[in-house]
Amino acid sequence: MLTLARSTALVVLTVLLATIVALSGCGGGGGDSGTLTKSEFIAKGDEICRQGDQQYAKLQQNPPQTSTEAASLTQKLIDITNTELSQLRGLGAPADVRPALGRYLRARQQGIAVLEKGLKAAQNDDFRAYAAAQAKMAAGQVDRLKLAQAVGFSACSRPGGTSSGG
Repeated sequence: MLTLARSTALVVLTVLLATIVALSGCGGGGGDSGTLTKSEFIAKGDEICRQGDQQYAKLQQNPPQTSTEAASLTQKLIDITNTELSQLRGLGAPADVRPALGRYLRARQQGIAVLEKGLKAAQNDDFRAYAAAQAKMAAGQVDRLKLAQAVGFSACSRPGGTSSGG
């Protein structure tokens, strides 16, 4: 069990992680097997992000108080993010968007790997490793935002929690 100081720090760091993850990509939405126009693709991708933002906001309403709760939250974030990536891949991106989308999705996949390290740390009650994973997620935020914008998304990977998606 974490000490009170560590527990408080864990809560703050977990809320930060949830915010960063929410800002790091997109979530929700549905897919289409046909190729979309660029404007259709961007609109659907941004809607996925808005829906993901709602999911992350709901999770953040009850910050974890223990490492077990932090692990549970982190697993939920990983699951949401994996779903988001699948939905974005299934949208039928037009050819002119695919290179930028590929770079963005790779960055999001790298974020999942960091989340998985944080999950393992929380499961092992390793506060330092959990905090390090959160710091690494935060450090990649600006890059993910730029990659989302290069695709054409305006609601994905946005800082500040406004229609950011997961």
